Amino acid sequence: MPDDSTPLRTPVSEGPAAPAILPPSVLLVAMSYWPEPAGSAPMMTDLATAFAAAGTDMTVLTARPNYPGQAIYDGYADGAEDRRTVNGVRIERLLTIPPKGGGMKARLIHEGVLHAGFLAARARGRVAPHKAVLSLCPSIFSVAVADRFRAPGGRHIAIVHDIQSGLAGALGMGGGAALKAIQAVERTALNRADGIVVLSEAMADVLRDLGVRRPITVIPPHVDADAVRPLPRPEGQPPTVLYSGAFARKQGLDQVLEMARHLHALRPDARVLMRGQGGLEEELKAQAKAMALPNVEFAPLIPSDRLGEGLAEGDVHLVPQRPEGAAFAMPGKAVTILAAGRPFVCTCLPGSALDRLGTEIDAFRRTPPDAPEAMAQAVAELLNDPARSAAMGRRGRAWVEGNASRSAVLARYAALLLGDDAA
Repeated sequence: MPDDSTPLRTPVSEGPAAPAILPPSVLLVAMSYWPEPAGSAPMMTDLATAFAAAGTDMTVLTARPNYPGQAIYDGYADGAEDRRTVNGVRIERLLTIPPKGGGMKARLIHEGVLHAGFLAARARGRVAPHKAVLSLCPSIFSVAVADRFRAPGGRHIAIVHDIQSGLAGALGMGGGAALKAIQAVERTALNRADGIVVLSEAMADVLRDLGVRRPITVIPPHVDADAVRPLPRPEGQPPTVLYSGAFARKQGLDQVLEMARHLHALRPDARVLMRGQGGLEEELKAQAKAMALPNVEFAPLIPSDRLGEGLAEGDVHLVPQRPEGAAFAMPGKAVTILAAGRPFVCTCLPGSALDRLGTEIDAFRRTPPDAPEAMAQAVAELLNDPARSAAMGRRGRAWVEGNASRSAVLARYAALLLGDDAA
């Protein structure tokens, strides 16, 4: 198996000393991983490379990359990249059929084919059982399958980034029977894990209401705070409001276009840059064209080795989300923006994870969901007050360094895998 001496769009930076006690080997079972640039992949990639850099024998069992464009990336479809070691992490990839249209049936085919491949890899000995296993939801099937890779006496920790039954119900995907079936799978799979990690207390409450009785630990989304750090804005660019990420239904991006219309009246010199890709890309572009928005630009996602540079383009960032799913997911992009020392405007409900964090650190503005005029006003106020924006950026960066850095999170995951549920 080849071992790359230089990273491929996944920079590994130096950071604080790693925890003294680490599992000798760890397996991560996850649908999303490098080189996917959005969703959970960057966070899982950073966690895996952090373990590897600290001396752990790290293996990742994952899909051929396909998110957020819903198509297998160039160079991966023929299986030539199915076994590779990158940044010290052994990556084992399996076939999948990317979902087209985002419906329940397409997602089940996508996840079913992939996880059948995971089980086949286990049966054939391609990936051996491990004493320390991490799994990522989505998909809940990854959590269920990961249990088969746990060696006798080992530990399996499930990382829940999305509560799939909650998101599916909130976004109107599938009928009542389908949702009950997903809830049953979630409850069963999570109760077989040794521990569960969620991104917020709100998510922990939802899981407990679902009937999950295993120990739940809240670990916020993390970021490599050495690789993503405050940089000066590019010279000569207009005031820029940046959305960067997946063009997917749960982001509620229609309200961003409406926000842009209101913002043009408040700050006609500002542009709204929408950088991303996904199933809604053509729909959003058509909608922006129909609205004749002069201040909206679309661009592809930036390579991960230029992430900090790309984030610096945004004077103010946007973190929109559909209100129905706010309790079932915590946007990791929020922490990455804070690490870059930039303020953002988000949509959230009172008591949600983002609302609680905003009260704690005062590093971003919160507006009600589906209130694009209020969002535009908040954006304009930040653009009009650079000193306030800079102060918010400094507070956000300080919070990341103390709570969501790679070293802090690595220590907590290591403790959970070694049996310390008080991590």
